[in-house]
Amino acid sequence: MIQSLNRTATLWHDLETMRVPGIEGVYIPAETCGRFWAIVSVRQRYPGHSNHVGNAVIATTTGHYGLKGVIVVDHDIAVDDWDRIWWALSTRFDPKRDAQIIDRGRSTPLDPSLPIDARDITSRIILDACTPYEWKDKPNEIFMDRTVLQKVSDRWNEYGFEGSSPVANMIDRLVRPEPVKKAGK
Repeated sequence: MIQSLNRTATLWHDLETMRVPGIEGVYIPAETCGRFWAIVSVRQRYPGHSNHVGNAVIATTTGHYGLKGVIVVDHDIAVDDWDRIWWALSTRFDPKRDAQIIDRGRSTPLDPSLPIDARDITSRIILDACTPYEWKDKPNEIFMDRTVLQKVSDRWNEYGFEGSSPVANMIDRLVRPEPVKKAGK
């Protein structure tokens, strides 16, 4: 956990020091041993920006040592929201266009996925789960109506289904998020 916190902070600092624009969030999850994977959210400003971010992460003082993967997501995805990250990988990521394998990166002797006698070098992958900036026609995210979802959930058994509605606990995730109100307004 501590490794995740300090490496997340140092990676974000590294990206700011490198003056990489548009960074909205940075996260190195504890589940990745606090070092092997990073997720970065970016507000894209130019074609290739998300790719720039992924490569910059690997070039940082934090990312060049032992990092095996980077997932770059658009600014509307929180870096610690795995459901939304999986959604972005499912709906915005094309393996041929958006995956980049980098050979011969510096590894760490702490990497259990490598043979003990060959832990100096690892490969890396950048997964760009962003809608390409240069696309003229970008897909729109579709949200469901809260009232309809609640009605279906409340009447689940009336429709002939047994048990509780699987929608009941998902309503907040299926409707358009409420806009965040700024303090003082």
